[in-house]
Amino acid sequence: MAFKSIKQHFFLLTAVSLLFLLFGCAGIKDLKHSRNGNALNLSRRGLTEFPEEAFENKDLRVLRLYGNNIDSIPDRIAELVNLEKLYLGRNNLKYIPAAIGKLKNLKILSVQYNQIDSLPEELGDLTSLEQLWLNQNQLTSLPESLGDLKNLEILQVKYNQLDSLPTSIGECENLQFIYLNRNNLQKLPKSMAKLSRLKELYLSGAGPLLDVPEEMCALRYFELIQIDFNTALPACMYVLQANRLQIIQE
Repeated sequence: MAFKSIKQHFFLLTAVSLLFLLFGCAGIKDLKHSRNGNALNLSRRGLTEFPEEAFENKDLRVLRLYGNNIDSIPDRIAELVNLEKLYLGRNNLKYIPAAIGKLKNLKILSVQYNQIDSLPEELGDLTSLEQLWLNQNQLTSLPESLGDLKNLEILQVKYNQLDSLPTSIGECENLQFIYLNRNNLQKLPKSMAKLSRLKELYLSGAGPLLDVPEEMCALRYFELIQIDFNTALPACMYVLQANRLQIIQE
């Protein structure tokens, strides 16, 4: 009898375990979004407004809202003071609020594939920013405060309508990679010769008859420049080509 009781108890435990696994797994599959500690991923959810849920965790570090239909960023974004990475690509944004400048810990800001035509001067308050992704918007200029981004390493502004760059870009002392493809630039500011850490510069389709400053030949770590037949390079860059500079013509 004792053996029979033990056997029944064993089968009961097994049945309970199987039910837990079945319903537990179903619950996991039905999650509407993914969380990972202080990260929130609400990408491709069909959202039309900035989610209130993002403000529930004041320690939020990473927020992903890629591929929705959000048309504005509320001033409340300033509440997310611990945010380090913000991904808002492929939405319907037309502007970035000045409140974005309150995110002092932000390292990555991606707002590419939107309809943004200007950026606030407060962008320069993002003193921790390392990567700025602005591709495929409607920007005609960048704010002069860009030069305050001393930690910026990557600047992506492909497929916009830029006709000039701010002189202050030369103050971005850690800038290493610049992507300016498909714009309307006529010249590059001579201040770019101050970008002592610059490694790669992409200019294919950046503008008609685009002049590259001769002063940039003195950049010690400059190793790659991408151009097209509309780009006018100084002779010294062709001299550098024999040594360390790779010139890619498209």
